[in-house]
Amino acid sequence: MNDDQPPQWSRRTALRALTVGSLAAAAGCQFGTNDDGSGNGTNTTRSEPTGTQSERTATNGTTAVQEQTIISGSPAATAGRRAATTDGRPSSTTGSATRGGPATTDRTATAPRTASSTSSATRTETSSTTTGTPTATATESATGTETATTAETATTTETATATETATSTPEPPDGSSGEWRERAPLPVVGSDAGGGVLDGKLHFFGGIETAVELDATAHAFVYDPAAGSEGAWERLPDLPQALWGLCGVATDDAVYSFGGAPDNSPYSSGSPSDAIFRYRPDEGWTDLTESAGVRCPYPNWVMGGLYNPQDGLIYCVGGGTGDHDADTASDHGLDGEGVPGTYDERRLWTFDPEVERVADPDLARMPEAKRWPTVALFEVDGNQYLHAIGGLRGTTGPTDSNFRYDIAAGEWESATPTPMAGTYATHSNPVIDGRAYLTHGMFWQGESTIDRYKPIAHRYDPASDTFETDLPEPTHLRGGAVSGVIDGTLYVVGGHLKRFGEDDLHDCVAHNEAYTPARE
Repeated sequence: MNDDQPPQWSRRTALRALTVGSLAAAAGCQFGTNDDGSGNGTNTTRSEPTGTQSERTATNGTTAVQEQTIISGSPAATAGRRAATTDGRPSSTTGSATRGGPATTDRTATAPRTASSTSSATRTETSSTTTGTPTATATESATGTETATTAETATTTETATATETATSTPEPPDGSSGEWRERAPLPVVGSDAGGGVLDGKLHFFGGIETAVELDATAHAFVYDPAAGSEGAWERLPDLPQALWGLCGVATDDAVYSFGGAPDNSPYSSGSPSDAIFRYRPDEGWTDLTESAGVRCPYPNWVMGGLYNPQDGLIYCVGGGTGDHDADTASDHGLDGEGVPGTYDERRLWTFDPEVERVADPDLARMPEAKRWPTVALFEVDGNQYLHAIGGLRGTTGPTDSNFRYDIAAGEWESATPTPMAGTYATHSNPVIDGRAYLTHGMFWQGESTIDRYKPIAHRYDPASDTFETDLPEPTHLRGGAVSGVIDGTLYVVGGHLKRFGEDDLHDCVAHNEAYTPARE
């Protein structure tokens, strides 16, 4: 912790006395393409917008949803609402996209992949447990050098088609096999949204829709995994503002949204936001910035955040920032003279949801500024640690840094780096039984290609400070997903592929994959 930092609000009153490439590429859109479906074990059908930008209707203000619809499939759209499909899979219907309402695209349903599907895949992998003395430092190079002993050669030849027939035995209901399952897909295709688990349901709000540029949306949905065999989605009232790259955090009674960016921001228009919104099921959305004047300490997007029930605080860290002049911000040596989209923050700050105020705007500073880290909260030997795992260093590339913050001591230290430099799609506290499940995402060196996407599944054990790399892999390649853990199962929803050879199209998806770890 820096000596010049302000006191930590009397250490939160003794912890409440209860506990002691291109610029646009780095927007979370620097994703590779998979036009032929190779490399991911599935044949992905591209989603195309059904209308031009001028044909969409923008709703940048608060839009009340007059009729809430339970949705168990996607995307079957009819005038202003979506009908549920019988099997929870996407139906190939066509509608017109409306900003702020359910976005609709032409999608062709593909059968979920299974171990016995008709594809030919060859993968040579040596799995091991990565361990060692922490090596990440404040001046760590983001060269993407792997520190794990995983040597992987992906030479997948894909022959699956949309008519592929699943012939494997369904997973036991107790999830003991530790395999990925397809659940009811998101009612729209979307990526880079905010999320949070409240009352056993996963919330999904804002984000981008399929487009060449960054078209922010305001729509919101909630997923109940207990409704039906595959769960069901319900439409919620829209956000007060259309934003993407929001930091979503759920507490015991509400979901909060911090920051985010409007259309094409911060790369070609405007600045990221410092707004804070709150959602309660019985109240809808409240714009706390407008009603109470409360704001994030800096304008941000793709920031990490989580809630600590022990001290009752929300912890937010890093993220891209529009405050280029802050001494806590860095453009990672680009010397771009304030070029939008290049700066990241080092700050860890706290928000008190009880009084809905920023508790400490500069609690501690990471050794490295970065965006899109996976944040995870652990308890090891009676001490709490917040980790910021992987991420991106502005527009300069990925990082394998793994920093942990000792909440009692108030200090950052380096932990074992990730097996590959990059950013996982499971950003928001993907912890089950004291270990973090880090899946999907972007891991690359060099040029913008399909190889940036990996069907990754890693597990981090904070007690031994090691990574495991031999977990079952997910089916769909994607980045920018929303994730959440409910009753010991990890859900990964939405995301997108960036198709570099097609005008940098952000090809959003609706996939909802669930993983329950095998019982040990």
